[in-house]
Amino acid sequence: MKFAKDFKSPDPVPQEGIEQAIKLMQTGRMYRYNFNAEFHEEDADLSLLDDREIASEVTKLEYEFSRYLGYKYAVAVNSCGSALFLALKAAGVQHEDKVFTNGFTFTAVPSSIVHAGGIPVYVECNSNYIIDLEDLRHKIAANPDAKYFILSHMRGHIAEMDEIKAICDEAGIYLIEDCAHSLGAKWDGKHVGHHGKIACFSSQSYKMLNSGEGGFVVTNDEKAAAYCILGAGCYEKLYKKHLARPFNDEIFEELKPTVPGFSLRMNNLTAAVIRPQINKLEAKVAQYRKRYDRLIGLLESVDRIRIPNPPQKCDRAPSSIQFNLLNLSTKQVERFVKETAVRGVKIAIFGRLDNARYFKNWRYSFTEMPDLKQTDEIISCACDLRISLSFSLEDIDTLASIVKEVLQNIVDEAEQEKLLVSKV
Repeated sequence: MKFAKDFKSPDPVPQEGIEQAIKLMQTGRMYRYNFNAEFHEEDADLSLLDDREIASEVTKLEYEFSRYLGYKYAVAVNSCGSALFLALKAAGVQHEDKVFTNGFTFTAVPSSIVHAGGIPVYVECNSNYIIDLEDLRHKIAANPDAKYFILSHMRGHIAEMDEIKAICDEAGIYLIEDCAHSLGAKWDGKHVGHHGKIACFSSQSYKMLNSGEGGFVVTNDEKAAAYCILGAGCYEKLYKKHLARPFNDEIFEELKPTVPGFSLRMNNLTAAVIRPQINKLEAKVAQYRKRYDRLIGLLESVDRIRIPNPPQKCDRAPSSIQFNLLNLSTKQVERFVKETAVRGVKIAIFGRLDNARYFKNWRYSFTEMPDLKQTDEIISCACDLRISLSFSLEDIDTLASIVKEVLQNIVDEAEQEKLLVSKV
């Protein structure tokens, strides 16, 4: 039995987005500020979005995205990494300021900290792939001068957000949420991202929104929003062409001379392919959850596999599954990966020197290897397996059968070897 579907196949762009992108190319109006209309507070009306000649695709996307998530302000940029960088600068990070972040995340997160001039301080993860609260408290006590925290919801695994917010509030720490993997996830019935002062989202190909590359900064803080609008590359009085912005022009005029333009803008082509995906998000999340739940149901009782349990208040939006292989040697883990791959199932191990999610590969961010023994142990046998909407439920069944069969064969052979040794 072999799995025949492509694990790297991203979700397609709706036809409406393709057609609008073609129209934009025909007019040449791909730059977000190619449209003339300026907006004031009384203009914040959904009916304006129906007139494609009034506002650019990016302006309309920012408005729709902010309303979907329940934020006042949104800034669309060229990647989530750029969004995180802008969030840090808006928060006030200066050269060599310490910034707490996950020891288990993607390289874009520490890269954004380094880009902003900061120094990452890594916090251990626990067996559920989320921030270890005890280590967070320890790191805060050991670094009283650190006043910023990018909390990464790595692979959509959401930490104990109420407790984290309380810890940050007590210590005076500015919390930024990296929601690249958690668009559509809920905490206590509300979209993830509202515990921090700023949240950042992604529309890279393997996220819930697919534009190839793209990102968003969202916030309810008008000064942070104004900074991010200016920092993304808004100059002179172009901020008036933003609809999901603070309608306090004085803030922009005060900040403008002090904020560098980093040229991180999203363009209208990118926005055009994203916009029709937003009203399909809830249905899309439900489809992913259906496949995820099916796979979980088939694997959760398997000996030698541990699947993390999310906090009770969390309703995840998973587009991949992670699980730990238990009581296997490094050699057996490698064999598991190779043999599942031969049968068409592509599994990655996070704790490997060819994986950008392994902290030992982030040498640009430290002079001494961080002491993250717990994280290292957990991710050394943590499996990462993408789920695609192109997978039918029957495909999910096949995928699970291959995982179980390969693992069982490895375990059985080990048991037989032990038996032979004992007889000798």
